[in-house]
Amino acid sequence: MFGIGLIKGLKTTIRAFFSKPVTIIYPYRKVKIAERGQGLIRLRMVQLDPPVFKCTACGICAANCPQHCITVKRKESQKQPEVYTVNYGLCMFCRICIDVCPFNALEQTQEHEFIGFSRKDFIRTKEELMMGSVFIEDKNNTITTNTINDGKDKL
Repeated sequence: MFGIGLIKGLKTTIRAFFSKPVTIIYPYRKVKIAERGQGLIRLRMVQLDPPVFKCTACGICAANCPQHCITVKRKESQKQPEVYTVNYGLCMFCRICIDVCPFNALEQTQEHEFIGFSRKDFIRTKEELMMGSVFIEDKNNTITTNTINDGKDKL
């Protein structure tokens, strides 16, 4: 019969017209991110005031980063990073830096929305990367958090 393809196409179109839309209105409604979703990388803190990072600036994360988006520099006598930057414009959020860190100093958060007007806006320094909570590990490798939400953990 001539026109069966046309009838099948119209049937599909009419069915889609009366079904519930799949898309959402993004800035007003947001999709819930899965628990295993990969977001921004943050530096864990030992104490907040004065800031003491869990990072010892060994540079293993920067050496293993496939995109070379992490920069770590330290002074000879200190075990804290003098410079720690992450270029999120290059980062592919692969978690290799988190997995190879022997001090458990990096954490990947659920934050995934941030914008910039130039490439420089995606380069974050250690002050911008520090978390607003302190992580305390005991002998059983359980982690407790003491959160101080003063706006520092938002980008």
